[in-house]
Amino acid sequence: MALMIENPNKVNEQLEEIKENFKVHDLASATWVMRKLRLLAEKETEIKKVAENELQLIQSWLTGETKSIQQERDFFTGHLESYHRKLLAEDSKSKTVKTPYGKLKLTKQQPIFDKEDEVIAKWAKANRPAVLIPQPDKLDWATLKGQLQVSGNKVVDMETGEVVPGVVVTARPEKFSVEVEI
Repeated sequence: MALMIENPNKVNEQLEEIKENFKVHDLASATWVMRKLRLLAEKETEIKKVAENELQLIQSWLTGETKSIQQERDFFTGHLESYHRKLLAEDSKSKTVKTPYGKLKLTKQQPIFDKEDEVIAKWAKANRPAVLIPQPDKLDWATLKGQLQVSGNKVVDMETGEVVPGVVVTARPEKFSVEVEI
């Protein structure tokens, strides 16, 4: 049996009026709000679980459907490659074969270089220094920050008492958060 609402706009107006007048005024009302937030968190978790299950089902179906397509594609591509390599063996200029539905191409690729940059850089420093790229100094802010002290809107080196240039401190207000236990 469905609930019939005669005037949904009036219901929405009433809900808005309740929201406007709502206040947390004591521990009991704060507890009620926390209970409400807990229920909302539980509902959200349930919705996410349902969605995750549906997504897994769809992903599984997609994988199954596309697997057979990929196997068929690999079968035909393998035959096209064999045909093209046969043509290339007969005529070395046959690097591209055109058909009404596309082209078969055979192109050379660059080799893959498995490098050890530190070893190469050491060699280059002695033999080809021009290929080395100079790197600017990089600041370790986390370490430096541990050696500084905030003084108003500036920072001071705790060891020397010197104001560190280039830093402006902006105080931030406390951050409010709500942790709902589920």
